[in-house]
Amino acid sequence: MTCKVLGNIYLFNQLTESELEQLEAIAEIRGFKVNERIFAQGDIADSLYVIRYGSVEIRQGADTLIALRTLGSGSHFGEMVFIDGEKRSADATVMERSEIVVIRYAALLDLLEQQPAIAVKFYRSIARYLSGRLRQTAADLNFARERSLHSV
Repeated sequence: MTCKVLGNIYLFNQLTESELEQLEAIAEIRGFKVNERIFAQGDIADSLYVIRYGSVEIRQGADTLIALRTLGSGSHFGEMVFIDGEKRSADATVMERSEIVVIRYAALLDLLEQQPAIAVKFYRSIARYLSGRLRQTAADLNFARERSLHSV
């Protein structure tokens, strides 16, 4: 049931059916209600999330929350902290009734240590994903800078 969801997301789409089954064995599915907060900016992180269905808004800010992005079915979030070990950099709030696959970092790390083939595929996928996000951020900053220069 979860293999199909996990196999369709970028982080895990390189895994074989057998490898996906091993990943599914450490995953749990949780239901969330509208406006339920999954985590808050500054929280200590322990899980990676995949939206089975529904939507989640990622927000950031101390006094005024700014929506950074809205994620829908098949999207994942919480992967950055798995890599850098920092606290959560934003809030994650459910926008509609949702079912989310939760993968605990400790269980994922154990699986990756026990299964080097899965680890190589996962770390390669996460590196490509984060590189793509960095490129997009750089392009967005360049666009904002150019726009700022032309409006003066």
